[in-house]
Amino acid sequence: MAEQPKSEKDAARRRQKVVRRICISSFFSVCQHFIFAQSEPRLFLSLCNKDAAMATRILGNTSGIAGLLSLIVNQAGGKLSDSIGRKPGFLAGPLCNIILGFLVVLNPLNRPLIAVCRVLRLILTTFSNTVMCTAAVADVCSSSELALAMSRMQTAAGLAMLLTPFIEGRILHWSPWSPHGIKYVYAAKAAIATLHTAFVVTQLEETLDVCKRASAKITFDMVNPFGFLRIFTQGSQALRKLVTITTLQMFLEGKNLSDVVQAWIRDHLKWSVTQVRNFIVGYGMLCTATGLSATPWMLRNLSPRGFTTTTNLLNLLAFSVRGLAPSSLLFLSMMVPMLPGVNGASATALKAVSQDIATNQGFNNGEFSAWVNNLRAFAGSISPVLYGQVYAAAEHRRKNPGLTFLLAGTLGALLPQVILNYVSDGDMIA
Repeated sequence: MAEQPKSEKDAARRRQKVVRRICISSFFSVCQHFIFAQSEPRLFLSLCNKDAAMATRILGNTSGIAGLLSLIVNQAGGKLSDSIGRKPGFLAGPLCNIILGFLVVLNPLNRPLIAVCRVLRLILTTFSNTVMCTAAVADVCSSSELALAMSRMQTAAGLAMLLTPFIEGRILHWSPWSPHGIKYVYAAKAAIATLHTAFVVTQLEETLDVCKRASAKITFDMVNPFGFLRIFTQGSQALRKLVTITTLQMFLEGKNLSDVVQAWIRDHLKWSVTQVRNFIVGYGMLCTATGLSATPWMLRNLSPRGFTTTTNLLNLLAFSVRGLAPSSLLFLSMMVPMLPGVNGASATALKAVSQDIATNQGFNNGEFSAWVNNLRAFAGSISPVLYGQVYAAAEHRRKNPGLTFLLAGTLGALLPQVILNYVSDGDMIA
């Protein structure tokens, strides 16, 4: 076999290094988000005088508000990054989280302030992670390389899920319900954000070459939260279909379901702090192993349609069954089928295809990443509120709130699969 030219080898090595460091940045971002898996629901439950329905509504509503405000932040930040580069965007989340962490540490009983801090954390952590990481990876990768890079980011998320439960669990062990004890989880978040900031400043190189930067113009389009509508007015029919499918698949993102999951396993499965921690760690190990093995194998050996169909059907099965009864065995066993497509991974193949199509149609990577994530933010604003309201209504009427998972599977797996059946193979060619 002919030897690969040195310049191509150097370029390949650079891509691998850049993708690896983007994944490390994503790891830090997920740590800052996921470290609150148990503590934030417990804190709001404590501040709501143990009223589970009220706490679930607050958590759902703040997630919804964050999703709506993300429309503006993602649009402005994504478009601005096309002009000034990606690195400032990577810094926005961790710098903000340092400040927010210390605000909660100093005011652990101030429910409105903590709710505002939660909204800001969700907005800016997601922007620095998903929007910037996707844009940066698209700067250096394309086609199948892009899909595999997105899969590696899923693996980084799984590794974060392995680490943070031990930190959170150790802190909650001493005071699982007291706001004055839970506040130290926020201090840990600020410490992780400080490390993240140092990493971005010293290790993460800029991915957008100066010659490829767009000219910065302060116009309404820069902050227009509905700029993503250009996908549907200026993009091709194929792009519109694919983006609609991947947006619906975001209804199964972990952050959109985490509050309901925590309420279910805490109040109906009766798991302790240690059991929840062990579940999160085990789940993280499985996600990491799948991200390193099964998901890349499927991306390499299945077509985008085959990968998406398989993960959609597995997600539909898992989410339809896991909440039929308050059974730990049922809940745990249904983790296995969802692993290849969990937490939005089912959209990996089609995201790569739609990114290539968008690039060929003249859309800038940062702006298109912002548009896709604004649609994701719509899903992230609607789904937690919807799930929280359905869960709370079922609780009040003494029905099974676990059926909320069936609703999630219908919206995030069945409906996108129905739409996929109307997408031709030609639509998936960039």
